[in-house]
Amino acid sequence: MNQRAISGASDDGGDGQEPYGFSWPGKGRAAARAAAPAAGSLSPRPDASVDFEGAAHAVIEGDNLAVLGHLRKSYSGRVKMIYIDPPYNTGRAFLYPDNFRDTPADHRRRAGEGAEPEGRYHARWLNMMYPRLLLARELLREDGVLFVSIDDHEVHALRLMLDEIFGSRNFFAMFPWQSRTSRQNDTDLCVQHEYVIGYARHRRVGLRRLNADNRERWHAAPGFAAYPARIDSDRYRNPDNDPRGPWKADPFDAPNVRPRLTYTIRNPDTGQAFRPPPGRCWRTGPERFEALLADRRIVFGRRGRARPQLKVFLNEKRAFGEVATSWLDGAGHGTASDGTRELQALFDGESPFQYPKPTKLLRFLLRLGTGPDDLVLDFFAGSGSTGQAVLEENRADGGRRRCLLVQLAEPTGDPRWPGLADLTAERLRRAAMILGGNEGFRFWRHTDSPPEATDPWSWLAPLGLPLEARLEPVTVNGGLAHRVRHGKESWLLYAGTELDEALLSALAGAGADVVVLHRALLAGQPSDAAWRGEGAPELKIVG
Repeated sequence: MNQRAISGASDDGGDGQEPYGFSWPGKGRAAARAAAPAAGSLSPRPDASVDFEGAAHAVIEGDNLAVLGHLRKSYSGRVKMIYIDPPYNTGRAFLYPDNFRDTPADHRRRAGEGAEPEGRYHARWLNMMYPRLLLARELLREDGVLFVSIDDHEVHALRLMLDEIFGSRNFFAMFPWQSRTSRQNDTDLCVQHEYVIGYARHRRVGLRRLNADNRERWHAAPGFAAYPARIDSDRYRNPDNDPRGPWKADPFDAPNVRPRLTYTIRNPDTGQAFRPPPGRCWRTGPERFEALLADRRIVFGRRGRARPQLKVFLNEKRAFGEVATSWLDGAGHGTASDGTRELQALFDGESPFQYPKPTKLLRFLLRLGTGPDDLVLDFFAGSGSTGQAVLEENRADGGRRRCLLVQLAEPTGDPRWPGLADLTAERLRRAAMILGGNEGFRFWRHTDSPPEATDPWSWLAPLGLPLEARLEPVTVNGGLAHRVRHGKESWLLYAGTELDEALLSALAGAGADVVVLHRALLAGQPSDAAWRGEGAPELKIVG
């Protein structure tokens, strides 16, 4: 890597001709890979699915860069949250490759003689991640958010790369996660944490905190802001039997000094006078304070002699939650051991995947980044922790979140689930069964072949139709077609083996906005008479 390129000005305070940026060997080729057109197709696997025709979730087997290229057409600007747990470049061996380090000779070949040796530890990993993150940004909604799990091996390089792709102003948070609570005694320092880094597609500048006064504006405002964390009801009590229910006491003072909010408050029972602490003021003016006092919303501590506090009632706060914190402790958000135990609970005591993330951690991120109807993508799906977390969160709040899980066809050595994507799907199936829900999934496999002529399901991705689209069989002039609702349009997909003028006319008059045919049906130059004239449907060719 070129460390000097990180600086925006020359070391001697010169005229700043060196550009600000982050470079490494192979970066240009990596960017070109993101821009390349998608090759092959996504082939449906109903036999490996659960309720294929009615399912909203998807498991996709294949190289995630190739799959993201296909998803770009269908899902650009539609994904609310992306979570990924990529290889950390630790140099160790798991079910998936986690060593992206060049040998010294390979690094000299890529970067040239005299290249900085430190770059050989990072360049290949950056070249793997860069095109995938470029595509990830394209898929996010304007108010979407990306979360990436990482540890100390690449966190510094990842932050610089994400600053470039998303812009440093769209950095959302860097959460330290307590991944273990036990102490490792075979080394000089026990590392107990990893990180979750968050970047928004467009971070909202103002109106970030949801409250009762801005509810409508908060939901309509552009850009990403974190949903509030759920209220911890254990922090609320009702020692005075207030009919409004449990409450907690918040300080009545607020930051900054404002003359209108700086006045003397007197305890009506003891006569003790209080002024705001230095550098602070009261939360309201004196008239509003008197109204709150009359409404029994002001307390002076447990014994009635402390500084004034405001009663905050659970029922009033529940809808607006509270501010989430950036410290993710293992007790509240799960540890790596918890993730393993969850997998063992599903797989009869076995753990067929190393270091799966706990669903507590992922559900916290889902609550921060999504609403009940949003789309979630994980293109390093691993054992499927994200999919299980989506199912659990839907069960908890009645939501209808959908997830797309992409996993490389990495062999596991286990005939029950020979590929890692098979394990991802099996976990999703078992989790749904234990949760007692009816959420199925569609299994897709990326292949190098074009869409099959007689399989309209394989046409969805190249047409830019979502993978959860429903195909409704209809008969047109004796031939079988499938109707798809896409936005406000009606599409008609004809995957028959024969085509003539009569069928063409029937398809054109079937009341669809778009009619789709496979290229294999068209021998020579087809007649386009049926597609002329006002009101004729648009004709699309696939394959």
